[in-house]
Amino acid sequence: MSKEYFQFKQFKVFHDKCAMKVGTDGVLLGTLTETQNSKQILDIGTGTGLIALILAQRTDAQIDAVEIDNEAANQSGFNFSISPWSKRLSSFHSSIFDFKNDKKYDLIVSNPPYFINSLKSEGKKKEIARHVDDEFFLNLCKKIEEFLADNGTCWIILPVIEMEHFTKEALKMGLNHIKSIEIHSFDHSPVKRIIRSFSREKDIEPEAYKFIIYDSPGKHSSQYKNIAKDFLSIF
Repeated sequence: MSKEYFQFKQFKVFHDKCAMKVGTDGVLLGTLTETQNSKQILDIGTGTGLIALILAQRTDAQIDAVEIDNEAANQSGFNFSISPWSKRLSSFHSSIFDFKNDKKYDLIVSNPPYFINSLKSEGKKKEIARHVDDEFFLNLCKKIEEFLADNGTCWIILPVIEMEHFTKEALKMGLNHIKSIEIHSFDHSPVKRIIRSFSREKDIEPEAYKFIIYDSPGKHSSQYKNIAKDFLSIF
């Protein structure tokens, strides 16, 4: 992999100006999110723009991507401009809390910061990208509820403890957990991440699935190959 960019089958992602580089979490959220009937999509904290680009390949939707860091917002905008879907992708340099838009989105996705009240990492850019305070998830849920269409869904990826925190705050906003995908590095390893979807639909028994990334060190599982084969050049 180049230090400056990551080459996918149909697009290229430069990430040298972004604190958070192209990684597995973005590939998983972009490919596992359900996109049926999505015409307007919002990506909160887009970073490199990876998730938005995957969703652009998978759908015909118009996609707005919001990023608080100026250099990351510029880089995601550049990545969008050199993609086959440049006319459907828009990058906005803004905090989601300052973002102004009259649209309602059928689908909202986010790979949000998740280190709550932990020691701050070195470097201001990585601090913004990774660390949040106690009220961040509640305020994020408020903005998701504001921008989400009546029948829309929201898909989030977080570590286990942080996802439980987020889920409690989402419920306060009338956003109900409807599906979980538990991500494991290996079959018998602990849950590494959870991808969870939310909607305003009530009285739903949440569904849960197990997703394995590797069969053994260096050998991707059939699950991972199946979702990534249209995107990653290694398959």
